[in-house]
Amino acid sequence: MEIRILQQPELLPALHLVWEVYADAIAPSSTPEGVASFQKFIKYDYISQVWQRGELIFFGAYEAGTLCGTLALRPDGHIALFFVEKERQGQGIGRLLFQYAYQYCAEHLHTGRLTVNAAPEAVERYVHMGMRPISGEQEREGIRYIPMEMYVNLGMVTPKSHGAKTPWIALGVFGVVLVLMLTFIGVNAYREFRRGYGFGHDWTYEEPDYDYDFDYDYDNGFGSEEIPDGYGGYEDSEELSGIWAIPEMIDDGIGYEIEEDTYEFSDDEKRSMVIQFQVSYPKVSGLSDASVEKKVNGILKARAMETVKRIYDDPAPEIKERVIGEEYPILMNYVDYKVCYASKDVLSVVYEDYGYEGGQDYYAQHLRTCNISLKDGKVYEVKDIVELGDAFMEDWLSRMRGEAENDGFLAEADKETLRKALEGDSPNGVYDVNFFLDAEGIEIGFDLNYAGDDENNPGYVWVTAPFTFEEIDAYASGSDLWKSLR
Repeated sequence: MEIRILQQPELLPALHLVWEVYADAIAPSSTPEGVASFQKFIKYDYISQVWQRGELIFFGAYEAGTLCGTLALRPDGHIALFFVEKERQGQGIGRLLFQYAYQYCAEHLHTGRLTVNAAPEAVERYVHMGMRPISGEQEREGIRYIPMEMYVNLGMVTPKSHGAKTPWIALGVFGVVLVLMLTFIGVNAYREFRRGYGFGHDWTYEEPDYDYDFDYDYDNGFGSEEIPDGYGGYEDSEELSGIWAIPEMIDDGIGYEIEEDTYEFSDDEKRSMVIQFQVSYPKVSGLSDASVEKKVNGILKARAMETVKRIYDDPAPEIKERVIGEEYPILMNYVDYKVCYASKDVLSVVYEDYGYEGGQDYYAQHLRTCNISLKDGKVYEVKDIVELGDAFMEDWLSRMRGEAENDGFLAEADKETLRKALEGDSPNGVYDVNFFLDAEGIEIGFDLNYAGDDENNPGYVWVTAPFTFEEIDAYASGSDLWKSLR
């Protein structure tokens, strides 16, 4: 995926994309006045003049030379247009465009705020990216919107030195201040104009003095977080991806509450490096045994905090070496989670983890899971719940390759290596075993940690193989986990 600033010949394809998405997803529920107003705003004659005056900057997302998303930004940091083509929604393109715009605001526009007039359906989506409503719903010329904003942390842009690499852009913007910054997006030279679509140039209009702002990166899925491109794993719908597509199962009458807790830390005194963490995790209350409740919550938090511990609280030797060797060290971590299975006796949680582990060249993404008994705080491992015999290994590997859509996936490791990895003994930590329960069964797989130059690296962050409860029964051990589920 390539994100870059558009040149004038590329405005027509961008506006064509905008209209196609608007006409399909928004116009049917809009008033005639609203549709007419929007048509006026996106007329090429007007937009090209605004672009030439430098009053709008268009960013485009390209895949194999084809434009699949666009965002228009004013120099004051206001998002004026934000659209992703229908076939590519739910794949992380909108988030990448948003992150690029944030970085551009900080690095080039030097504006302290990013604002948008969000369609009501998109508000929660923007909240997930760090924006907040600043007033209630408004309407102007048939366009309904809610003004939103977020602060741009101008101090969190990596200083450039002579001969520096292509800039990194923010990969996570969370809360009022950016929490994760700078993921690499190649900004290549201008590609030749590929499509020459136009709009009806016979419209008459008065130049509007306002903008129309929509984020349709999802089809009716605005309330869900999105994972950047490159994630493997479970995808069950066009609207959701990553952990948010996992079909959750929360029993009625579980007898306890599940709340969210968050650890936040930012070292604002250090000017020579960035240290910032935002780690969210579930917290249960109302268990019958207070000591078990304390134990369970301690484990849930510790699981979420593993990266913070490894890169900051008790840094590994390689992290120390990176920090010492970097001109501008970065220690950042963002963790979100989803409770995908909750019954009276068992809780299954997946965590997604993003972070910079020493510097801008050390961006990492991880999937972690925690499956825990609410009766005694026991943490279940794959090796305890599944008989890892040859029949299971063959079935599991076939499912993994099906999920990865790659018949050669994991071919670099023999069966015994993979079996040991599922037991928790992975060579060099490449295959970090995970499993989780959900509404459809159990998924077992790996968080993948290939070296950057490893020729076997398929580009996935994590892949898990799904089994229904009936399918896994043939391989199930005598673990009390299965008794708790029956």
